[in-house]
Amino acid sequence: MTDVRLEPMTEDQYKPWRAEAEAHYAQSVAASGRSAQDAARKAADTYAQLLPDEFATPDHHFWYAYDGDRRVGFLWVKVTHDTAFVYNVAVEPDVRRQGYGRAIMLAAERWCHDNALTRIGLHVFAHNTGARALYEQLGFTETGRNMAKDL
Repeated sequence: MTDVRLEPMTEDQYKPWRAEAEAHYAQSVAASGRSAQDAARKAADTYAQLLPDEFATPDHHFWYAYDGDRRVGFLWVKVTHDTAFVYNVAVEPDVRRQGYGRAIMLAAERWCHDNALTRIGLHVFAHNTGARALYEQLGFTETGRNMAKDL
């Protein structure tokens, strides 16, 4: 099985990560049926709301995931009481479908255990069937459902 280690991002690493992560989130919002302009605005607003102090926003943790010296992905988690919420997790495009998504999520679980957290949650877009299947295989269960209708 593939294993990874999580290394905390530095503030210098955070800045380009943030720009790329926000752009990727806008693409996911657009894939859910919003216009590209609305999706970009939604992504900017969401990131500004979630990270008002950017890298220094309390209770938010940012890591890059490594397999040896090779960076294979990243993870962003917020901790509230005894719960971690995964705001963003991704695998580098050139190493996808090699078990790194699973490895990153298992590393997140280990970090949660090590920090006495008892629950981990996340949101996944309905169109992201690969990620949904992975999370279900890892034991995540659906706790809610958002629905929309274009008018």
